[in-house]
Amino acid sequence: MGDTEGATGAYVVVAALDDLRVGFVSLHEVEGRGVVLARTEAGVTAWDSTCPHAEFHFGPMRLQRGCELECPMHGARFHVADGRVLKGPATEPLEPIECRVEDRMVAVLVDWLF
Repeated sequence: MGDTEGATGAYVVVAALDDLRVGFVSLHEVEGRGVVLARTEAGVTAWDSTCPHAEFHFGPMRLQRGCELECPMHGARFHVADGRVLKGPATEPLEPIECRVEDRMVAVLVDWLF
């Protein structure tokens, strides 16, 4: 898959949009970092794959209520539109990763190597 340059890094294509199911999260490794892609009716968002509460890694899963990512370790929930905490024990939001959809391909901005 290809990549293009961004302001402070490069966009790397991670998945075809058609391979991402609405209402689900998929796990990807991108340049040594775990990234989850969440697809909802509103679009696709990307997040670091680590729960900020206990550093447990998210895996592929169904979103709760169509837009909530639940950590399987302690049940913390996050809204995939903006990463905010919906239910503890987590107190910090998810770490966002910029992403875009172009020509039905999903790319994330890899700025952690620069």
